Order: sequence, then C-alpha cells, then structure tokens
Amino acid sequence: METMLLRLFQRQVADQCRGVLVATPPINAAVASGDQDTLWVSIQNLVTGSANISKALWGQGHRYAKARERLRASLDVQDDSPLSDVSMRNHFEHYDERLDHWWATSANRNHLDRLIGPPSAVAGFTDEEMFRVFDPTTSDLVFWGQRFNVQAVVTEVERIHPLALQQAALPHWDEPK
Repeated sequence: METMLLRLFQRQVADQCRGVLVATPPINAAVASGDQDTLWVSIQNLVTGSANISKALWGQGHRYAKARERLRASLDVQDDSPLSDVSMRNHFEHYDERLDHWWATSANRNHLDRLIGPPSAVAGFTDEEMFRVFDPTTSDLVFWGQRFNVQAVVTEVERIHPLALQQAALPHWDEPK
C-alpha cells in the first residue's frame, strides 16, 4: 500500500472512530433513562461506524486483508480485534431480511425486539425470535443469538483513534529512494 493511500485510509479510520465515540455517551444515558429511541439509534450508529472501520482495515468480507496489512500494522490492530466482525451490522442493515426469515420459519411467531436487559429476562424465545437486545450488565448486543460486545468495541476504538489521527497527519509521500 502506497503511503498516500495509507494516510487516506488512516483518516477514514479516524473519522469512523469519532463516529463510534460520539454514539457512546447517548447509549449510556439512554440505558440509564430507559430511552428506547435514543438507545437504538445510537447503537445502530455505533454498529455502523465499527463496521466501516472493519471494512477499511480488512475490506468487505476480509477481501483486502492482505493488501491492508500495512494499515492494520500502522494502527496496531490485530486480526482478532473486536472490530473485525461485521455480522451485527449486517443484522441491523438487513433487518427486513431477518424479519422475512423469522416470519417464514418461526413456529410460534414470538418476536422480542428492543429489549434493554439480559436475554434471559424473558423466557420462551428461540435465538431467531430475539432481534435487538442490549444487556447493560455485560454490554452485549444480542441479535439472533449472536453477541457483539459494545464495550470491547469502544475500548478498541478509544485505543486506535489517537493512533489513526497521529498516523494520518504524517507526510503522505514516500521518501525518495
């Protein structure tokens, strides 16, 4: 990856990190107040921003993982980073498809959505009957049984944001050979 392209990707990562960090305080306030609307809009913003970081670091479906090794190295991001998985963003982005699948396959048509609390707080639901669930005791966002730890993502974003800003500000040209 040439240096100018690297700097542009670092700037994109920094911008998306900022988006994740801006979404975090409203999530905390919404959990404290029980404000469903603010919580779910803010979580969607966080999930989208973290997926955009992932796409910058690895490419869609990790298609550019090798080509973007220099970017990840410059930000000290490991392959097991909580940012690497975009499945939760996919659930949110393709919510319509999840509803269609649920409608076609759910025997009882139970539907649990927008719960603030542990998934175990409500009995009798299968994984595919649980849509958006946020457990404030674990910081887990749960959708169809998949867990996405919001705090782990925020911690990683807080760590790489200053690195991305610092790296993006470096010269964008390659040194003469």
